[in-house]
Parts: sequence; C-alpha cells; structure tokens
Amino acid sequence: MTDDELLLEMDYTGYAMSCRDPYLTNDADLVLCRRQSGHDDTHATRDGAVVLVWPADIP
Repeated sequence: MTDDELLLEMDYTGYAMSCRDPYLTNDADLVLCRRQSGHDDTHATRDGAVVLVWPADIP
C-alpha cells in the first residue's frame, strides 16, 4: 500500500473504527495506528503530511 493510500484510509477511518495498536517511536513518542480495525499488514499513523509505518509483528 502506498503512503497516499494509507493517508486516504486514515482520513476516512473514524477513531472508533481504527486499529489503535500502540507504537513507541525512536523519539519515545507514543503513537496509535489509525488504520481500519482488522487490517493484517503494517500499522500506520499520520505524522503531519507524511505517514509513519511500523510492522504488525512488533511485540
């Protein structure tokens, strides 16, 4: 999935329907996945106009 497709998915996924898998960035910021709940590939969230992506298999 491209960054543009991820941004579009996040734009149209309400918070109540989002995955919200937590992730701690290299800067120690906690972010939550904003993709549609139930996805089975990478997690992602917005970081301004860009996408922050992390693997689904991080413990």
